[in-house]
Amino acid sequence: MIALHALVIFASYIAFFAAVVSGVGFLVQESRLKRKDPRVLRGQGIPLELLDRTNGISVVIGFALFSVGMIQGHLLAKRNWGSYWSGDPKEIWSLLTWAAYAAVLGLRLTAGLKGRRVVFMSVMSFLLVMFTFVGVNYLMGGKHVFF
Repeated sequence: MIALHALVIFASYIAFFAAVVSGVGFLVQESRLKRKDPRVLRGQGIPLELLDRTNGISVVIGFALFSVGMIQGHLLAKRNWGSYWSGDPKEIWSLLTWAAYAAVLGLRLTAGLKGRRVVFMSVMSFLLVMFTFVGVNYLMGGKHVFF
């Protein structure tokens, strides 16, 4: 079950990375449009609407996978460590990451927010993904020493 947990979490990170790629593409393309870059005026580049939609879909997929992975993790924690929550740094930073993407989704789905602000939030949320994935193990340790 631990291999499935790690696989699901890693798959969510891939979806969040796709959100970053489309998000950065959106921000670059929007900047070019504002500057009236000749490449954009000639129709080169990916439409902003497509980049925004790709970002949103990637966040939805990543969030769903990350949520499933966190549930799996809590079930594994109960089985292996005796409780669903131990305050491990990986658990804490995972919860912060989950909350950041929940905010992005909340703004997209309930407030109907699109474009620059929500795309920027999704790009910045990926910093939490990177810290949770790499930084926690190197800087904080904890029970998640294996991954």
